[in-house]
Amino acid sequence: MSKRILVIKLKQPGDVLLSVPVLAALKEAWPQSRVTYLVPRGTEEMVADHPLLDGLLTVNRGKDSWGQTWRFLQELRRGRFDVVLELSGGDRGAFYALLSGAPQRLSFPRSQKWQDLFFTRLLPRPHRRLHAVIQNLEMLRGLGINSVNPRLEFFWSWEVETRVQDLLRSLNLVPGGFAVIHPGAGWRFKCWTPSGYARLIEHFQDERGLPVVLTGSNAVMEQEIVAAILRESRAAPVSLVGKLSLKELGAVISRTRFFFGVDSAPMHLAAAVGTRTAALFGPTGDYNWAPWGPGHLVVKKDWDCVPCGLDGCEGTKISRCLEEITPEEVLDRMEEEGFLAR
Repeated sequence: MSKRILVIKLKQPGDVLLSVPVLAALKEAWPQSRVTYLVPRGTEEMVADHPLLDGLLTVNRGKDSWGQTWRFLQELRRGRFDVVLELSGGDRGAFYALLSGAPQRLSFPRSQKWQDLFFTRLLPRPHRRLHAVIQNLEMLRGLGINSVNPRLEFFWSWEVETRVQDLLRSLNLVPGGFAVIHPGAGWRFKCWTPSGYARLIEHFQDERGLPVVLTGSNAVMEQEIVAAILRESRAAPVSLVGKLSLKELGAVISRTRFFFGVDSAPMHLAAAVGTRTAALFGPTGDYNWAPWGPGHLVVKKDWDCVPCGLDGCEGTKISRCLEEITPEEVLDRMEEEGFLAR
């Protein structure tokens, strides 16, 4: 079946990545279809270079000028889409779906009921405890498509591959011979303690002989966390914080023995490139956001309040369910699951 399909995912980078199995499922069911993604500017690396992707549109998260908006809407209309799948749930995605002019516009029921009028078909809302990958794929049921064994995938160019090979060679790091720790996340309440990371770095490097590479963005919060880790740690990891694009980060993680971090976009990247991942979870539900696929590890407190979905305990932006996970607990679980085997 030859259709022009627009998938709208106006969310954070990790959310965009977790929607990519929709692309593979569409192409598997309808190989002749042309699939375009619409994502926020700054998240496009999550889907760019995918061999099955036919088109990519981006919009600014902030306010575009009237001229920019007009040019984007013209480009949207030129797509002459037959089907729109709106996976975001927000008002902007609803408006873009309507303005696309597509005769079929699918969505889940909206919290703002007036937005339901922008769609030609509303599908049953997925159960809230389903993983985000499965929730995204549930929309395809409206097209008669049932995906089997969906895979999360991430791709990069040969130029990125060459740069990363040269970088790791310059650092004397060999594939499978180092670990990546990414301590940051988009929100402070999802982060662990600097002292916890410091103890893990010391254990990996001093007791296991496994070099550690620290990664992170240029965001002020992530820079502060990394600075605190480096002050706390007696061992000196390699820092690539603020030095990698998302594509380069994925390529680096693909060569590591394992990835360690929290619920974040880089954690999903690690799963997408097939790297074993150990992740700490607290206020966010691992049933929605755990690393996708087999062989990964989630470490969390077995408390009645976990997950609470709140931004820290009593509005503090600090989550006790994460803060009170000890390095010993983490290392014991990683040992049990074979992460530390040579």
